[in-house]
Amino acid sequence: PAMIAVGVPFDYTITVTSTGAAATSATATVTDVVPAGLTIGTLPANCATNPSGSQTVECTIAAGLSNVAPGNAVSFVIPVTPQGAINNTTVSNTASVTGGGDPACASAGSCVSTPVDTPVVASSLDIVKSGPATAVVGVPYDYTFTVTNSGTAATSVVATVTDVVPAGLTIGTLPAGCVTNPSGSQ
Repeated sequence: PAMIAVGVPFDYTITVTSTGAAATSATATVTDVVPAGLTIGTLPANCATNPSGSQTVECTIAAGLSNVAPGNAVSFVIPVTPQGAINNTTVSNTASVTGGGDPACASAGSCVSTPVDTPVVASSLDIVKSGPATAVVGVPYDYTFTVTNSGTAATSVVATVTDVVPAGLTIGTLPAGCVTNPSGSQ
């Protein structure tokens, strides 16, 4: 994606394509060190973190990957969710493949993808409550809530405003979209 938002899951897709003169002759290993601040979701078959719980994802491709299209490619979808600690940064991710019987990819780092650089953005909600400086017993008045987003992204879920009305005040007619919860409470 062009940018990612804190708390909104997205996927990295890693595709390995065999373009050699023959099918692969050995198991190949795809390695993706997922940037810190991205929580890894449920990994696809043949993929796991190594060591367990780390940010390093390893996926295996069995020997025999064809060199003829359309059977010459394997893709892995790595689901991640950005965390708040990386807001307003850019994460850079690459993947590599080793093995498969390809002498050019025999050592780590020799077959590496182009970096994927993605800015991380987030919403940042602010609220202001305003009302009269003084109130007169028996005379209705209003409180006004103003919610603004000063962040770098739109909100990704519905925001809820909660206000506990002090005892002794009676709630009048609420605007559209507002309710008492539980019903009848203050």
